[in-house]
Amino acid sequence: MNPFYEDDSATIYHGDCVNIKPTNQKPKLILTDPPYATGKIQSRLGGESYEDKESAEEVSVKIETVCENWFGSDTTLAVICDYRLAYSLVARLTKFGLVFRGEIIWSFGLGNPRTSWWANKHNHILTFTENETSGIFNEEHVPRTDRVAESKGYPSDKSVGSVWDYTFSNSDSERVKYPNQKPLKILNPFVQVHSNIGDLVFDPFMGSGSTGVSACNHFRKFIGCDLKEEACEIAVRRFAEPVLPLYGQIREET
Repeated sequence: MNPFYEDDSATIYHGDCVNIKPTNQKPKLILTDPPYATGKIQSRLGGESYEDKESAEEVSVKIETVCENWFGSDTTLAVICDYRLAYSLVARLTKFGLVFRGEIIWSFGLGNPRTSWWANKHNHILTFTENETSGIFNEEHVPRTDRVAESKGYPSDKSVGSVWDYTFSNSDSERVKYPNQKPLKILNPFVQVHSNIGDLVFDPFMGSGSTGVSACNHFRKFIGCDLKEEACEIAVRRFAEPVLPLYGQIREET
């Protein structure tokens, strides 16, 4: 498969991720937000849409194939999903041989809660590695939060826990006209914690390219893929935007 777009930092493919030939450089991080197996049309008001028609089993098989082709000894896989995919994916990938290292629960307030059953207002961010000790983990880049109460001998803040509460407003200036866009505030910690400057980050279900924006802003290399040409076009436009809003963060890291 020939690249849809390529520069010194990023390569984008338009097509099915299982058809991309792996590079010699294995990614240190595979960070992706695959289809959620809702069986519905996913749309963005005034923007693009796509048919979310693949089953959880079909998506899980594709992710397993990606791991078989791309996983290295220090690769971390982080998958953002909801309950439809989470449990079948953990079962499949642990049977495949990866180690499930845990998850972050991302809680958000956007959207109306369903009335037919309990509200589903969070995503799982599942993490996997080759074994219990593999994978990069730069602890200094883990987000921090204020302590509820002061404690003598301890700093006023601490590493964030396993539940992250953040709502990505529909009016946020970061928004593009593509459904289910993930915010950089959620993606940046994974890029910084699970990879180093110059490493490769791969997103096999790229969507509007948010993982790639985060990777390039933090001086990582990026490979992304999506079935929709419109998604690839949006990602290319975003890569051309200046990274000045993150300059302080980048400068601190380097």
